[in-house]
Amino acid sequence: MVGMKASVRFAGMGGQGIIFAGMVLARAASLFGSKDGKKLFAIQTQSYGPAARGESSKCDVVISDKPTFYPFIEKPDFLILMSQPAYEMFIGDAKPGTIVILDSEGVDSRPELTYYDVAALKLAEELGSRGAANMIMLGALVQLSGLISIEATIKAVAELSPFGAFEANERALREGYRLGRNFLAEA
Repeated sequence: MVGMKASVRFAGMGGQGIIFAGMVLARAASLFGSKDGKKLFAIQTQSYGPAARGESSKCDVVISDKPTFYPFIEKPDFLILMSQPAYEMFIGDAKPGTIVILDSEGVDSRPELTYYDVAALKLAEELGSRGAANMIMLGALVQLSGLISIEATIKAVAELSPFGAFEANERALREGYRLGRNFLAEA
């Protein structure tokens, strides 16, 4: 039997919570996740420009049912893009079969790949927490990918959220998860 291994890249601008979303995903997989009864392992890397200037930011996560020590992703299985500059910088890394999740509020272009439009910023504002758009995107990924459970993700969000931010992050995560379910129902 071939093992499970998936790669995820989050990309956007500094200040959008790209690194936080990747950290939550990696923690959820490695501490609380399992797939077909097997423990999951995760490795996470990040890079970003000066956040105060709105430079690009990316976070890569590799999830596997076997320990993995190579953290770099050349062609992600899932690509979450929250800004047009991130789209321009990273869409070329996609391969046939890469699933792309776009924040339709921040990305104008559309790829010639399977993609999902999520109005994350707009939805986060409607939920009363503009800064939780990253959690909406993560929730959509959790549903669309099937890599980990929403319960594992919520546990990781609870551990990593700054004081007073957990409730808003959880609401946004659940909203993204609901949207992902709607996308799957429409397919």
